[in-house]
Amino acid sequence: MKSGCNILIAGSSQGIGKDLARHYAGRGHHVAGFSRGQSDLTHERYRHFRADVADAGQVQHVFSALLGTPPDVLIYCAGSKANSLALLMSAKDAEETLRSSVLGAFITTRNAVRGMKRRGFGRVIYLSSVVVPLGQAGSVIYGAGKAGLEQLAFSMSREFAKENITFNALGLSIYPSRMTESMGEAVLDNTRSVLVKSADMALDELVGAIDFFASDAARQITGQTLYFGGVR
Repeated sequence: MKSGCNILIAGSSQGIGKDLARHYAGRGHHVAGFSRGQSDLTHERYRHFRADVADAGQVQHVFSALLGTPPDVLIYCAGSKANSLALLMSAKDAEETLRSSVLGAFITTRNAVRGMKRRGFGRVIYLSSVVVPLGQAGSVIYGAGKAGLEQLAFSMSREFAKENITFNALGLSIYPSRMTESMGEAVLDNTRSVLVKSADMALDELVGAIDFFASDAARQITGQTLYFGGVR
């Protein structure tokens, strides 16, 4: 990734999003993030906004507050983890998961792309999951939401093929966070058992992939999903 980028992170108040915000602000980039909750991350190069990714008006307010400096790179981390067998999951939980994963990504991307088109450059990176190809029991709605993200990257890459904007996804394996802690060791061990590389992910691995997708070297790579862990 080139130096001094404007980076926007959706879902930056905790977990992966917060880790990425801290990392990129520390690397000298101009980082903004938003989520429904407040953030306790303080850094001179980080600004936080409170907004629901699935509320078009609130997301528009975030982009207006950026004062004409649209992101060079959008990293979409927002989403809720709803682990439950299909017959036990409530419609409310299912709707919340899909709203944050798919609808929120669409609303946020649409706003970001407008500015990227004006600047003639943009990199959109969605955080997906190995749950999509693994299709594990208990992850039907979560997996459907992440599959929607991958389809969004695929379709947007074609709609904006003539622009210098790329859309890609990263299929994460197990990245230690509060979300994975809530899943329980039995679920995590089951995921590890079907991966070629079962070790938990580290931040530098994730950053390495993001930096590549955001670089000029990846300008011809779009509509792709890169999975961690050696999915088999």
